Amino acid sequence: MIMIRILVPIDFTKVSFAALNYAVEMADAIKAELTLIHVINGSFSTADSMFLDTLDATYEAAETRLADFVHQYFIKTGKEENSVSCRTEVRFGVAGFTIADFANDQAFDYVVCGTRDSHSLIERVLGTTSAIVTKQSKCPVVLIHENTRWIRPKKVIYTIDDSTDFDESIGRYVKFNEHFKASTDFIHVKVDDKNIDSTRDAVIREVFRKKAPDFAFEVKNIYGGDIVQSIVDYSIFEKADMLVMVHRKKSFLNSLLRKSLSLTTVEGIHLPVMVLEENPPA
Repeated sequence: MIMIRILVPIDFTKVSFAALNYAVEMADAIKAELTLIHVINGSFSTADSMFLDTLDATYEAAETRLADFVHQYFIKTGKEENSVSCRTEVRFGVAGFTIADFANDQAFDYVVCGTRDSHSLIERVLGTTSAIVTKQSKCPVVLIHENTRWIRPKKVIYTIDDSTDFDESIGRYVKFNEHFKASTDFIHVKVDDKNIDSTRDAVIREVFRKKAPDFAFEVKNIYGGDIVQSIVDYSIFEKADMLVMVHRKKSFLNSLLRKSLSLTTVEGIHLPVMVLEENPPA
């Protein structure tokens, strides 16, 4: 049996503590193993004779701190350390890109990544670590706000539109939901009079592609001028446990300068938000 693997970026903040807590519970629920990654974002001069010594010392210090972070997490939560398989990795580089590259190269099944509301000016221009990971990773990314708490998904809201190429993304969600059988509302925020019958048919076809689903689902139109606020309001009204969105692939340089719908939505709600990649190009 192939083990499901979850990657969790750790930067030793309250945000990454919340992400780790969610990932531990998720791993227990779907029988997965965790890999925690910390990225050292620093510069060293190779002309410095102390370069290698400094590099080794920095790496060892980060490994020690990461191991202690994990140990302290289990102490604070009262969970058994052997309740979930947990490995650690330390890398050098730019955090977002390094995490996404590692997730893609090692073919992880999920990334559980912390995110926060307030960002520095440089983050707003260049993109936060969570934004880069979301845009660059090929596997589903679950964004966890620092105030998000684990709740076993029983009700999920999956947002759709009439232009996203979502065949594979729905397949990945159906595979994830095999573990929970959560009732799912596929919602389309209607801002004009355009008919979405073809989109509805496509969703139903993809849900039934391999077999009849073992979870209840509906495909709905909701109305609202502000797409983000409509999604947030609907999720709150329906008491959703998770929100699922599809990340559209755009030019990365262009998308860095614009906040994506998924990242904007996660700031307005403290639900876990699973972001799925749009179908890869043929």
